[in-house]
Parts: sequence; C-alpha cells; structure tokens
Amino acid sequence: MPDVVSIAEPSPEPLTLALWTAGVLNRWRTIVVCVVVALVLALLATIVLPPDYRVTVSFAPNPSSSSKLSGAISSLSSGALSGLTSGMGLGATGAEPTESPAFYAELMQSRELLTRLLLTRFADPRVNNPSDSARLVDILKLRSTDPKRRIELGVKLLQKTMLTESDVRTNLVKVTVSDRYPTIAAHEANAAIALVNAFNLEQRTSRARAKRVYLQARMAEARIELSTAQARYRDFLVGNRQWRSSPTLSSDEETFRRNEDVAADLYLNVEKQFEAARLDEFNDAALITVVDSAVAPVKPYWPRYGLLVPGAILFGLFLGVMTAGISTVYADWSRRDPAAARQLRAAILRRKALEKVPTVARRA
Repeated sequence: MPDVVSIAEPSPEPLTLALWTAGVLNRWRTIVVCVVVALVLALLATIVLPPDYRVTVSFAPNPSSSSKLSGAISSLSSGALSGLTSGMGLGATGAEPTESPAFYAELMQSRELLTRLLLTRFADPRVNNPSDSARLVDILKLRSTDPKRRIELGVKLLQKTMLTESDVRTNLVKVTVSDRYPTIAAHEANAAIALVNAFNLEQRTSRARAKRVYLQARMAEARIELSTAQARYRDFLVGNRQWRSSPTLSSDEETFRRNEDVAADLYLNVEKQFEAARLDEFNDAALITVVDSAVAPVKPYWPRYGLLVPGAILFGLFLGVMTAGISTVYADWSRRDPAAARQLRAAILRRKALEKVPTVARRA
C-alpha cells in the first residue's frame, strides 16, 4: 500500500499587538454599544438621583480675654522669663484648646449640635407657601417613623453632608453643606453657625458670670474686713492718745496700721479684678467673626453635564475597548486550543442547565 503522507497544518500566527488592535477595531460595534450604555446610565443617574446644591461658610473664633492674657505672657516667655512661665504652668502658645479652630470643627460634627439643628424650623421648600415652616428632620427624607430613630438617622446624614475644615494658620473654620434644596442648604449652614455661636456664648458667659459673682462676693468680704480694720485702728487711736510714749502701745499701733493697710490693698486688688471680670464678660460676647455667610446657590453641584457627558463617553470607550480586547484574546485562544474552548463552553452550558433545574422544580 502506498504510504499516506500527512500534511501538517500550519501553526497559528501568534497574537501580537497589531493583531490585537485589529481585532479590537473589527469589534467597533461593541465599543459603540458600551458608549451608548454609559450615556444612558448617566442620563438615568441624573433622573433618579436628586440635584445636589452646596454652600460654604467660614468663620474665625475670637479668643477670650483669658486667652489673650495667656498669649501676651507667653510672648514674653523668653530668656529669663521662660523658666518662670513654665513654672507657672503656662503653655507655649497660651491658647485654650476649646478656642482652637479644630475644636470648632469637631463641635460642628457633635451629636448635640446636629440634634438641635435637626429640630430647627426652616421655610418648607416642598410647598409653594413661603410662610409654611417645618423642622429639618421632617424636610429630610428619612425612612423611619420612630422619632428617636429619625433623629439618629438625621445625625448620621448631616455628618455626611456637612463637611468641616479647620486651618490653624489662618484661624478659619470652613463648613460645606450639601442638600437637594438650595435654600435649605444655605439656611442649614447659617443656622449651624448660629448654634455654634449660641453654644459658645452660653459656655463663655457662664464662666465669666461665675468669675464675676465670685469676685463680687469676695469684694464684699474684703470691704467688711477693711471696715473692721479701720474701726479697730480708729478705736485704738481714740483710746490711746499718748501711744507714742509707750513702747507697747507703739507696737500695737503699728500692728493695727499694718492690718488696715493689708485690708485696703486686698480690697483695691479685688475691686480691680471685679471690674476686669465685668469687662471680660462684656468683651467675650463677640464670640466668632463670620467671614462668609451662606447664600442659596443658583447652579447645582450635581449634575454637571459639562463633566458628566465627557466622563460617560470616556468610561464607555474604556469599557468598550476592554470588552473588545478580551473578546479578541478569547477568540485567539479558542483558535489555538479549540478542544479546551469546547470544554469551557460545555461546562458553562452545563452549569446554566443545573441552575435552571431547581427553578423548574419549584414551579412544578
């Protein structure tokens, strides 16, 4: 029998970058479909997601009188005074932690302040009547009917939509508030600053008032002590007119006079501190300086079609190129190893068939 000559099939050409690029370009319909799908999803996002309006406010905390005094002393703490101020327990900066911008940034995120903000009434943007008002917790769309749970969800939502930023160098605190209603975003930011001011006023005023009340009571005691010392000295002089001729009476006169001088100095010192406390109580009323107030924005932060459309197109192109590239690699692998490709397709079809069996059984 004649020998059978077997002709070997030519080996497939390896996949190069040029072939891969050609395969991607041949699948241009896949890229177009991905771009169209990305644009449709972006359009649906603008319809489903509500608009987002953002406002930014900034304020600078004013230091109290005690902080100003500590700062003045700390500025002198150099050379020979450095050991003295460190021994007195004064810090390097002289500023109190509760008056730093970082403290106010944390205060804006506190539960107490956000709870008060949620219970504040604003003009309801959901109705046409501008005189109607509602609490912020009722304006926000919170999925709960329990009042306590609504407050809890509202606090978490405000902590996400109210961003704070503190700058120690400029001593400024910036607050960015976002909401679906522009008027609510502006009113919410201004109300938050008002609550910070009220909280600060309550704390500083109570502290200054307590100091003033204490000094007032101490001044009354010092006045009584001075009157007593003056009366004793006067009675001594009236009853002992010849005290200079007696060494014992001269010593007693010196003691009475020294007690009167000490009581007078104490009274004058307490009186000066009392007047300073009254001035501090008045000066600390100016708590924060608002640099930028919130104004209702006209243009929403979301959606921005100038960025959304190009971004969707670029994402669709990237997704389309990746899909076409993977399809090209898979086609080349199927051409090189058709047996393994058939096994993979059979395994996928078998898995799909097994997944459909329980569904049919449940329907039966």
